[in-house]
Amino acid sequence: MKPNILLITTDQQRWDTLGINGNRLIQTGHLDYLAATGTNFTRAYSTTPSCIAARRSLLTGQHGVTHGMVGYEDGVEFKPEFTVPGLLGQAGYQTQLIGKLHQYPQRKRYGFDNITLSEQIDYRPGSPVFGHNDYVDWLHQKAGVDADPNLNGMGANSRLARPWHLDESLHHTSWAAQEAAQFLTKRRDPSCPFFLHLSFWAPHPPLVPPAAHYDYYARRADRWSPTLGEWSPRGEQVPGCQPDGNVGPFDLDGMRNTMAGYYGLVNHVDDVIGFLMQRCFLHGTPFANQPTYIIFASDHGDMLGDHHLFRKVLPYEGSTHVPLFIAGKNIKLNGQRSEELACLEDIAPTILDMAGVDIPAAVDGRSLLPIVQGGAAKTKRDLLFGEHSGFGANHWVIRGGHKYIWFSATHEEQLFDLAADPGETKDLSADTAALAPFRDLLSDRLKGRTDYTFDRAKLKPCANGQPAVFWPGRN
Repeated sequence: MKPNILLITTDQQRWDTLGINGNRLIQTGHLDYLAATGTNFTRAYSTTPSCIAARRSLLTGQHGVTHGMVGYEDGVEFKPEFTVPGLLGQAGYQTQLIGKLHQYPQRKRYGFDNITLSEQIDYRPGSPVFGHNDYVDWLHQKAGVDADPNLNGMGANSRLARPWHLDESLHHTSWAAQEAAQFLTKRRDPSCPFFLHLSFWAPHPPLVPPAAHYDYYARRADRWSPTLGEWSPRGEQVPGCQPDGNVGPFDLDGMRNTMAGYYGLVNHVDDVIGFLMQRCFLHGTPFANQPTYIIFASDHGDMLGDHHLFRKVLPYEGSTHVPLFIAGKNIKLNGQRSEELACLEDIAPTILDMAGVDIPAAVDGRSLLPIVQGGAAKTKRDLLFGEHSGFGANHWVIRGGHKYIWFSATHEEQLFDLAADPGETKDLSADTAALAPFRDLLSDRLKGRTDYTFDRAKLKPCANGQPAVFWPGRN
């Protein structure tokens, strides 16, 4: 019997916003329990950390360089040779997406049998890339045509946060979980296995969790502060700072309010995952005895004020390091923690391996299933490349316990010992001898590229100073 496969993804969730990953402030009991019963991959990364590129990697198992998008580009149609839902459909699976797909054009199914689509919580009627929103249509049916999810005024990339202004049952996160429960209990074909991708918008801004969740973290905000490296600036936020600006300095009280909204959204996701597990997998429910794999991940993280930076696309841990665990129902798994280096490209081949489907040669990732089943990785990975174009255009290399960063616009370099300094607080790039092997790796990686030129003569180690790519003239 082929297993059912449930892929749950969040948007813009950092690795360290799960209790099982060491966070003692956040409440994620349902997710923590699932992670503890399966394999929790503690070194998982988004190699192109923004929405569209990362989701192309989820669909195909390919790195951004392979699938053709190494930055954020709206309105570009993706024409892959294959997708995970397409291959699973050919193998007899019923395939369904609920929530965010973030590919173009909207409504293109990319191999899914059906899509219940909502790219975001906010409403952008007439937008060629965001205009279709099944959540908003549902909201208008439930609460009337005057119900507007944007009325709280919080922006789609803003640091500002406040409680959700409508009833909790009308929240985008609640809607997505209810749609998933409806599919699993009432709308699926019982004669075949399913692949469901439940794709939450949260905790991506707007930072508008239900009041109970916002209030809980607002009352405890003084227990939290962003991480500041020795190399990051100090000082006060400039009055009139743009609410969605991604470079500080930021006001500490303001970032604590941001945290309350962000953590509240994660907590709300955890709550509805609890609802979904009870509704669909308890004794007496349709899947109580069916083998089902459950994969949880996020497309990328959020800097959340670390080093006075905000949002994604950057090479630092807050932006690139993501949660990833694989659990199951009615599948014998031993709870374990894996420190194998993993990435989003691994999810596609892992899913195909679970379903007994051949993995295409063009896939860059590797199946994590042998590790999940208690064995060892077929190929030991000790090297990972990541990059992102646009703002702060960067390339990064993880080898062993170290991360090397190169910013192409300024040719600046940083080096961090992640094993000893997971917060990336001390830049070791003053040690030019330590940089040499990483420079060789990146130089070889970029051979033949026309969009970047890695010129060794122009390299500038930041040497624990402030990168001019973010703070010109400060170094």
